[in-house]
Amino acid sequence: MKDIYYDAEGDILTINFPHAKVKKAAGVEIADPIVLYFDPVDEKPLQMIFICYNRLVQYTRRRPLPLDKLASYPKRIQRIALKLLQTAPVSHFLELKTSDADKHATVRVKKLVLEPKLLEEAI
Repeated sequence: MKDIYYDAEGDILTINFPHAKVKKAAGVEIADPIVLYFDPVDEKPLQMIFICYNRLVQYTRRRPLPLDKLASYPKRIQRIALKLLQTAPVSHFLELKTSDADKHATVRVKKLVLEPKLLEEAI
């Protein structure tokens, strides 16, 4: 089952990705208000949480968020998180930008169209 929950009062978007056998869960704060949970054994996404979602969408249209929080995690966790950010279904919600020149990565939050058919396709 695919689940997307939006708390309008708190402006919090939670996305639960289906994953049959979770052996272990790891959570990383990839940017200040964005957390990604994944299974580090199978390297599959489990959940993403966006705090101040609508604000993030508006803000990142003008200025992408640096992935500065990700740098504090072990290299293996960083590698898995970056891989997940670049592949579906996580990439349906975030747009990763990298620059070889300065070795910095940034992310834009995509606007979610809350229509049932599009939600099915997003996940």
